[in-house]
Order: sequence, then structure tokens, then C-alpha cells
Amino acid sequence: MCGSEQLVLLIRAARDDASVREPLRRLLAMDDVARVAAIERWVRDGVAAGAPVDLMAAIAWLADDDVAHQAKDVLGL
Repeated sequence: MCGSEQLVLLIRAARDDASVREPLRRLLAMDDVARVAAIERWVRDGVAAGAPVDLMAAIAWLADDDVAHQAKDVLGL
């Protein structure tokens, strides 16, 4: 499964599960520069900790401003 497909699954999970939605809400509420820096740290730390690569790839998609803004719209944030 590619990162964009994982992103779709992540967004779907966020719509249904507050434990997924809340961290994404906080991330997407940041301004673009802060969001990108937070994602870079999150992905770097996640990879170092052995987090699933597909999940880290999905989160990395949110570094793109357009993708992040679309995710906010889909989640109603």
C-alpha cells in the first residue's frame, strides 16, 4: 500500500476515532511552518522507534500544505 492510500485510511480513522482525530487536529491547527517541522520530527522519531513505515509515510503527506488543508476540510476542522 502506498503512502497516499495510507493517508486516506488515516483520515478515515480520524473521522471515527478521537484517539486518532485529536493528534491530527492539533497538528493541522498549526501554521504551515510549525506543522512541517512537527511532521519532520514525528516521522524521524517514529522511524527511529520502529513505527510502521506506511503510517510514517501517511503522516509525511501532511507536510504538503495543500494536502494538509484538504485534510482539515475533510475532517471539518
